[in-house]
Amino acid sequence: MNTQKLTNDIINEDEIDEILENIDLKRPRTSYTHFCIEEIEKFKNKSKTKGQKINLPEFMNKCASKWSTLSEKEKEKYKKKFDEDKMKYKSDLEKVKHFLFLDYNDIVSRPPTAYRLFLNEKLREGIEKGLDPKEIRAKASRDWKLMNPEDKQTYEERKKANDDWFEKAKHTKKVNALSIFVQKTIEIAKEKQMEIPKLAELADAWKQLSSSEKAKYVIYAEDINKERERLRNIWELIKGVKPKRPAGAFRIFLQEKAKQKALKSLADGKNMWDKLSQDEKERYLKKAHTCKVAYKYKKMIYEKKIKKILPKRPANAYAQFLKEKKGQKIPKGEKAVQYWRPYYEKLDKKGKQRYVEKAILDKAKYEKKLDRFKNCVFDMPKKPVNAFSLYIRDRIPDLKKENADAPIVKLIRIVAKEWKDESVVSQAKYMKKAEQEKKRFKAQMKEFEELGYYKINYKAKHEDTVDDEDVKKVKVAKKKKKSTQRATSPKKSHAAKSRTQDVRKSSAKSRKNKATEHRKK
Repeated sequence: MNTQKLTNDIINEDEIDEILENIDLKRPRTSYTHFCIEEIEKFKNKSKTKGQKINLPEFMNKCASKWSTLSEKEKEKYKKKFDEDKMKYKSDLEKVKHFLFLDYNDIVSRPPTAYRLFLNEKLREGIEKGLDPKEIRAKASRDWKLMNPEDKQTYEERKKANDDWFEKAKHTKKVNALSIFVQKTIEIAKEKQMEIPKLAELADAWKQLSSSEKAKYVIYAEDINKERERLRNIWELIKGVKPKRPAGAFRIFLQEKAKQKALKSLADGKNMWDKLSQDEKERYLKKAHTCKVAYKYKKMIYEKKIKKILPKRPANAYAQFLKEKKGQKIPKGEKAVQYWRPYYEKLDKKGKQRYVEKAILDKAKYEKKLDRFKNCVFDMPKKPVNAFSLYIRDRIPDLKKENADAPIVKLIRIVAKEWKDESVVSQAKYMKKAEQEKKRFKAQMKEFEELGYYKINYKAKHEDTVDDEDVKKVKVAKKKKKSTQRATSPKKSHAAKSRTQDVRKSSAKSRKNKATEHRKK
C-alpha cells in the first residue's frame, strides 16, 4: 500500500473498542436539568411518596419556581456538574475524532498541512495519557514555533506524501483477495516482460493456491479496505453525506459468518448466536457500540451542514419594526427588543398593518424556499444502471403475473435467456437508456463534489418569484390603497393644470425647432 498511514500501529481495534465503551456522545446536561433530576430522585426516595406516580407538568412548575428562589451559591453546585459534563463531552469528541476518523480534526476541504500532521500526532499521544486537549494544543503550538527547520522537514515530507489523500478518498472502492492476487501477478509479468496471463488462467492459478497463501492475500485486502474506509469516512464527513444507520451486534455476527461461508439460513445464524458464550457476544456488542458512536458523530456533522443551508425563519410584525429601528441609538444597558416594544404598542392599526404585510410576504417566501429545500437530496447520487438491469426491470413484472410462485432467481435466469435472444435493435434501446443514466450520474456527481449535495428541482434554484395566496392578497390590498389615495387626494386647480399643459407645449416646440435647425445644417 502506497499511502503513508497517520495511525498509531500500537493501538489495536479491541483497545479502541475498550476506549470508546464509555462514550455515548450525549449532549451535556445543563445546571437546571441536573437540579430537576435531583428533585425527582428526592421525591422518589421519600417514604410517603414511594410508589406514587409523578404528575410531571405540576412537578416541573414547582421545580421552576424553586430554581428561581435559589441563590447563586446554591446554584454553583449544579453549574459545576454542567462544567464536568461539558468537559467529558469535549474529551469524548476528541477521542472519537482521533480513534475513528484519524486524519479528521476540522471540517476542511483540503489535505492536512505539516503543522496539522504534527498536531494530530501530539493530540493522539496526549489523549492516550488522559491529558486535556486544550493544553495539548497550546503546548504543540509552542513546540512547533521553537522546532528546528530540520525536524520540521520530516513533517513537510509527510505532507507531500499525503497531499493526494483527499483525491484518493473520493474514489475508494473495496477490494478482495482475488483482485489483489490478479493485480500483483500482472505487475510481476510486466516487470519480467512476460505475456500478461488471461483472466481464466489467473482464476485457475488462484484455485491451485494453498489456504495459507490465500490467507495472506485476505489479510492484505482487509488492511487496504480499512484504510480506504477511513479515507471514505473523512470524505463523507467533509462533503456532508447522509450517514447510514449502523448494524447491530447480531447483524455484524451474521455478516462475519456469511463472509466465512458458514451461514446457511437466518434460523441457522440465530441458533449459532444463541450458542455463543457471553464473552464471545461481548466482542460483537463492542463493535456495534463503536459503529453507533461513529454514526452519531457523522450525524452531528451532517446536521450542522444542513443547518447552514436551511432558509432563515421569517420575521414577525414586531421584528419587521425592529429592522427599521436598527442603527438608531438607545440608552446604555438596555436591549433593543425591550426598549422599542412600548413604541410599537403605541402604533395604531394602520401603523401596524404595514409591518403585518411585510411579515406575511416574508412568511410566504420562507415557505417557498422550504419547499425547494425539501426537494434537495443530501446524499450521493445513485449509480447508473446498465442495459441488462433496465431490461430486467421491464420484463420481471410480466413474468411474475405468469409465474406467481416462481422465485426471483429463476425469473432472472429466464430474462437472461430472453436478453441473449433479443435483436440488436431492441437491445440498442436499452443501451441508449443506459448511456443517459451515465450522463445523469456524471452531471449529478459534479454538482455533488462542488456542494456536498445535489438538487432534484434544479430550475427552482434560480426562481425567486412567490405566487402564494397570501402574497396575492397583500398585493391586491396595496393596489386598493393606492386607488383610494388617488380618489381622496385633492384635485389640481384649473390654473395649475393649464400651467403644466403650457410647459409641455413649450418643450415640444423647442424640440421641433432644434430638429429643423439640425436638418438645415
